[in-house]
Amino acid sequence: MKNGGLGNAGVTVVMCGMAIAVLGSLANSPTVMLANFIATPIELSLMVPFLRFGELLTGGEPFELTSDALNKVLTGQASTELLFSIARALLGWLVAAPIILGTLYFIFLPMFKFLVPKFSGAPEKKEHDS
Repeated sequence: MKNGGLGNAGVTVVMCGMAIAVLGSLANSPTVMLANFIATPIELSLMVPFLRFGELLTGGEPFELTSDALNKVLTGQASTELLFSIARALLGWLVAAPIILGTLYFIFLPMFKFLVPKFSGAPEKKEHDS
């Protein structure tokens, strides 16, 4: 089996499965998987910006992205230069992710405070004055 014994399943699919198993009834499995599949193109499109951001943070030389480099990663024949580039991309993600997630939290919080009670199906609690 290729891909570290995972077959055609990606790392994010396995991680979503683990999250669903841990959270149990707190997680809606189809929704988690749908969010993962929707996020995949976004993740892939952000690989290069995170790589460049990591290079900026570390002062590393820009890595030339080629189809051969990607093929070497997928076949396990990556050079140390390529592995350092992957590490720089991870560093870029680690620095940017809290900022991005914090921004999204403050953008979406008011929206969810409005939408969750509206679509939850549970009747809203009304306080009675006695």
